[in-house]
Amino acid sequence: MRRLASRTITIALSLALIGLAPPAVADHTDPRTRQAPTQGEPVTGEDRGGGTWRHIDQISPIPGGAPNPALTGGGTDLEFFQPAGSEDVFGSFGSLGQDNGPAVGQRIIRLLDNGKVDPQWVADHGSAHCKPASTGVTGLQHDTQVARLNKITLVTDTTDSTGRCHDSGGGGIEIIAGSRTHQADYMPREIHLVRFPGTTHTNTVDGRYPWIVYSSNANFGGSIDRNWIEVMNMRSCFGDQSWNRAMRRRECRPVVSRIQLQDSWTKQRDQDSGELEPEPATCHDITFAKNRLYCAALNSTLILDVSNLLRDNGTVRGESLNCPIVGATQTKANVKVTDCSQTDNAPQRATGWEFLDTFQHPGRDCVPGPDGDTSRDCNSNVDVPSDEGVAVSHEADPTPDENFMFVTDERGGGVIPPGSTCFPTVDNPTGTSNGGAHAFDISNPRDIKYARTPGGEKAVYISDPVVAAPTFCDIHVIEQIPGEQRFIAAYYTQGIKIVDYFVNGQGEIQFHERASFTLPQANTWAAEDFKIRRNADGTRTYFIATNDISRGIDIVSWTGRPNLPGANPPRTESGTAEMNAGLVGFSALTLLAAAGYRRRRNRGVAAD
Repeated sequence: MRRLASRTITIALSLALIGLAPPAVADHTDPRTRQAPTQGEPVTGEDRGGGTWRHIDQISPIPGGAPNPALTGGGTDLEFFQPAGSEDVFGSFGSLGQDNGPAVGQRIIRLLDNGKVDPQWVADHGSAHCKPASTGVTGLQHDTQVARLNKITLVTDTTDSTGRCHDSGGGGIEIIAGSRTHQADYMPREIHLVRFPGTTHTNTVDGRYPWIVYSSNANFGGSIDRNWIEVMNMRSCFGDQSWNRAMRRRECRPVVSRIQLQDSWTKQRDQDSGELEPEPATCHDITFAKNRLYCAALNSTLILDVSNLLRDNGTVRGESLNCPIVGATQTKANVKVTDCSQTDNAPQRATGWEFLDTFQHPGRDCVPGPDGDTSRDCNSNVDVPSDEGVAVSHEADPTPDENFMFVTDERGGGVIPPGSTCFPTVDNPTGTSNGGAHAFDISNPRDIKYARTPGGEKAVYISDPVVAAPTFCDIHVIEQIPGEQRFIAAYYTQGIKIVDYFVNGQGEIQFHERASFTLPQANTWAAEDFKIRRNADGTRTYFIATNDISRGIDIVSWTGRPNLPGANPPRTESGTAEMNAGLVGFSALTLLAAAGYRRRRNRGVAAD
């Protein structure tokens, strides 16, 4: 999760997570030894809407249903990949926080066996399997990306706090060997680490150049001097298939550059005066699509053109940072660290990129009344309803035609009311508090503006609650379905949502929640399809993997009609097109856990 929620629950989590023993060393776990339970049981979930849901398997159950998910290895990010020479599809699943109990770091799961859905545990990379030295859980979300070049697969693992298992000297990106996943002797070991001064909350692989990784530090408030995007070139880490682990560790020497953002691009705009607030932020999450970066920067959402960022030889234009190579502080292996942690005031800058536009949201304003909140160092906005403005810009995802951009609002940090509640008796002065997905018109990327529904309202999708949730009732990660006007949303306590959108000839857009599936004790961080099967009756079956703070890893499927481009919206009984879902309140559920954020992934979906 990001620093917003961590500020809300820092004291509780820090006290709970401070370890008396020093962090364990690298190679302290055997990848072929299970560091946490691996087999649960299919269960019945609560479904809503059309289609047919099926819970196939639970791979990484949390003991006791995670009464304190922050200490029991709950799940976060996920990424799919297909190794060279294999017909199988695998997933790397991240952990929330770290401990010497069931937290793993990156858990490798085989999802498809020769095209057949057959989830099986493969290996555990223990980047989270140790006691943290002095950091809270929300800075250790182990966000992941997968990059492939020359038939070599690399997996990245992130931390935005110091005290990580393999290098207590700083947070940043850990690069892990991911090739030969399908072979019995596969050993996912770290090959290099990188430290950043702003550390790394999430990271994003460039869709054109898989050796380029964008690091988001999600800083705001007191960290405004770190208003940048780190660009890591890890081409030296790929080599070729003949390299053994020792050679790859010796040759892997990432080069780091920096895209410096202007403070004015990332400031929030006061909902009453229209003036910009003084404190900027930086990218919490980045989506890469068609030569652009879509930066969800907490207070604002901006678009950068990076089509000319790289030279012809694949290096980043401009000057790279001066980052010495040092030894990792907690590793028995001969792994080195590219140490950029002391480059706060470095004058070097990447060039070749272009700022297109920004949309400044009302952002966070926790103190109601005419005096406002001078610091806005909070998680929510109790003056602006969630169907009127974004409090926390969490993820920015463009449609394939780049006419629209969906911005998810994780108001409340996904942690506490009033920001993330959908329970009416909880302090909730705006009524609608549950954060959803806002649609923006980016047909002219230099003029971002709200998309409108046919009725003229701002186009916003917010789900009705399914289960009781006075806290943790927010959208989180969305993933668009290729070739359809549909996305899958992970919705914390509300589970998995199948959401369709429709665009008319006037460029107006509306949402329809097609189906919903909520597993017991769900706190769903990420959900994505890894296989789509076309059925003889015209329906499709979407096989979906989820990673859940409370449940761990689940594999489910949903069968229903596709939503192809040009389809008409469904009709209500009155004959009018169905519009966006609204909010209703439900009863209570209390959870102590941390929320999260992410960015665009490389897809590993199989379709037949």
